[in-house]
Amino acid sequence: MTGPWGLLLGAWVMWLFIGAYAITPSSILSVVMSSFGIREAAAAWIITMPQVSATLVGLPIGMYLDRVDNRLAITGSTFVLAFAGVWGWLAGDAGAYYWLLASRLVGGITLVTLWTATTNVLSNAFPVSQRATAIGVFSTGYPTGYAFGQFAGPMVATRLPWAATFAVFGVGTLLGYAIFAFAGRKLTIDRGAGSTPELADFKAVLTNPGVWGVCALSFFVYMLYMVFNGWMPTYMAQTFDLSLTRSGLFTAIFPAIGLLSRPLGGAISDRLFEQRRRPVVLVSFLGSGVAVVGLYYSATVALLLGSLVVAGFFIQLQIGLLYTYVQEFIAPNVAGTAIAIVSVVGWGPRSWDPSPWAR
Repeated sequence: MTGPWGLLLGAWVMWLFIGAYAITPSSILSVVMSSFGIREAAAAWIITMPQVSATLVGLPIGMYLDRVDNRLAITGSTFVLAFAGVWGWLAGDAGAYYWLLASRLVGGITLVTLWTATTNVLSNAFPVSQRATAIGVFSTGYPTGYAFGQFAGPMVATRLPWAATFAVFGVGTLLGYAIFAFAGRKLTIDRGAGSTPELADFKAVLTNPGVWGVCALSFFVYMLYMVFNGWMPTYMAQTFDLSLTRSGLFTAIFPAIGLLSRPLGGAISDRLFEQRRRPVVLVSFLGSGVAVVGLYYSATVALLLGSLVVAGFFIQLQIGLLYTYVQEFIAPNVAGTAIAIVSVVGWGPRSWDPSPWAR
């Protein structure tokens, strides 16, 4: 498969492995704690370090990407991530906790670089009439990678040293990159009109009310997403006397429904609303509000599950759309900066508390 859809497939596979790398070693945390002789808080930092470093360097990375060829940045960052994965394996095997954290920090820098650059490339590879749909599909790769990492991590750890999970998932991104590079080898991607951005261009992004409005949406929707994922298992166990295993299984419905709603949000915007983004955002928040009320008043497990599905659908309906929406407030030559700002603001809440990542 070549052309824009081949690019999308390659990018999605890349983020399947990146998501797995980012969440590792959540599913084998007890093994990690035993290996290093550390407590949960120290072990959780291994999981959260990529997200923390991505949040800290996201803005300057976005500004840098607006001045360079994003496809070259994707190439370099993918190989650096593979290196960071192998480095993490060696550090974990050697019991070198701080070197492992350093490898994860480097991995986090590549994470935000790859997210911003890939979103930018895909946005310019697709026509405006398909752009939000494509980014919506792309945005499902990361959470699917979390599920993949949680599932495959223990399997890798039973056949290889536990630290090999970093290398397996880090090097695995090269598979997606190979598809991405093959699909785009003859594709000319127009970044849009505009010269290399200057200081005034970056200032225009940072002072644009529309950009910060989308950032506020990003912060709020990711906060809701994090709260539901982290709080719902305990709430279900305490309110309906369910085991943590069953409540965790039921809660998994919430992120899983995003595989449908994220692309659908983009498709509805592109086709039904003729590339208008605001109606989808409004529908998302209205539906989310109704679902939250339904969750509060649910008297049975069946009603609770129904409300959880509705909440998962509407909360995630706008997630992929936001990265397209923010680009419509700024000039094309500073799109990377805008995407990075929205990403950093949205991801920020996850890096404050490592506990949801360790669950």
